[in-house]
Amino acid sequence: MKIILVGGGKVGSALCRSLVAEKHDVVLIEQNEAVLNHIVSRFDIIGLLGNGADFAILEQASVQDCDIFIAMTEHDEVNMISAVLAKKMGAKETIVRVRNPEYSNTYFKEKNILGFSLIVNPELLAARAISNIIDFPNALSAERFAGGQVSLMEFIVKSSSELCHMPITDFRKKFGNVIVCAIERDHQIIIPSGDMTIKDKDRIFVTGSRIDMMLFHNYFKARTVKSLLIVGAGKIAYYLLGILKDSRIDIKVIEINPDRASFVSEKFPNLYIVQGDGTAKDILLEESAQNYDAVATLTGVDEENIITSMFLDSVGVQKNITKVNRTSLLEIINTPDFSSIITPKTIAVDTIMHFIRGRVNAQYSDLQAMYHLANGQIETLQFHIKEENKMTAKPLSHLKLKKEVLIAAIIRNGKPIFPTGEDKLEVGDKLVVTTLLSNITKIYDLIER
Repeated sequence: MKIILVGGGKVGSALCRSLVAEKHDVVLIEQNEAVLNHIVSRFDIIGLLGNGADFAILEQASVQDCDIFIAMTEHDEVNMISAVLAKKMGAKETIVRVRNPEYSNTYFKEKNILGFSLIVNPELLAARAISNIIDFPNALSAERFAGGQVSLMEFIVKSSSELCHMPITDFRKKFGNVIVCAIERDHQIIIPSGDMTIKDKDRIFVTGSRIDMMLFHNYFKARTVKSLLIVGAGKIAYYLLGILKDSRIDIKVIEINPDRASFVSEKFPNLYIVQGDGTAKDILLEESAQNYDAVATLTGVDEENIITSMFLDSVGVQKNITKVNRTSLLEIINTPDFSSIITPKTIAVDTIMHFIRGRVNAQYSDLQAMYHLANGQIETLQFHIKEENKMTAKPLSHLKLKKEVLIAAIIRNGKPIFPTGEDKLEVGDKLVVTTLLSNITKIYDLIER
């Protein structure tokens, strides 16, 4: 597909990497010459220096032949104007990044008066991910599929756990419809077979129905978040406070910028806001950070978030949620030191790539959802079986699935099935798959040719 991308910032650069990996023809429009040259030299793409809202630049990029136009600059208004212009000039689909809460109203979202194909708000998506984690504090991460009917969670196995040294076959017998769909061990990801055994320090990715997963979550330790400290009152914190405003969680916010602290205080008058440096040890101890059930460190500086979370871990905070946008940092820090890491850039790219894959022709199935886990090494996909094909009407054990593929769940008539080898796929089913393969766009990519 021909894709035009405006903006080469954090999300734009990560998006270029994913688009090139999936063999799309990419044109990048960027006003900063140094940024443009850097990205063009790294990836096999065409670069244009200029303003993405400039008619002449869009004409030069041949926007009329564009399958998908994506506007990802730092400025919402530029994104919206360029996407509207691109659509008028012939672009088939338009995706825009809109971050300002002022544009999160009915006319821009539900009614979508400007006609965008997809509106992406990385901070809102990150806030929703944090909300999921708060719902399941024992898990490192939590995702939901099929309208929330199927949950996928990540846990670390400790030597004291009954799961340690448990064979996968015994796990299934003990927990019924809860499935271990992937294991990270010694920095390697494994799709487990029945004869594998869970070991100390394994990261296990587990899926099941929402109710079964709640029970499994509580098997580790029945725990709920009743108090939350948020360090940094930026956009993610703003959206998170909106999501949690009707909850019974006791929330405190520490924000260093007095104007921002005042703004958030006006928007949430019942909230306790402290104006100060939430990354400073004395302030954290003064505000009794160690006594909170969870702390979300959401400042604009990744290094400060990481160091603050390290300190909070050392004083006994049980649940740390740490925002890290630079994925390169995840390769050099000891991630088990952190309860949960949130990367808004990655969440936004996943959302966009899911949309794009859904537009790639798939005759027999439709890709409905996509999530990356384990720093992008695992893909969890949801397909809709639209018509009879060579994967339907035969036992799953007879399908020649590729080695790095696991069928995690089947949703049939609104009810989840956690299949055995005797189950069969039917037209209308929603299929949840976990795989180590990349660039999966259609269901046939899962089976041996």
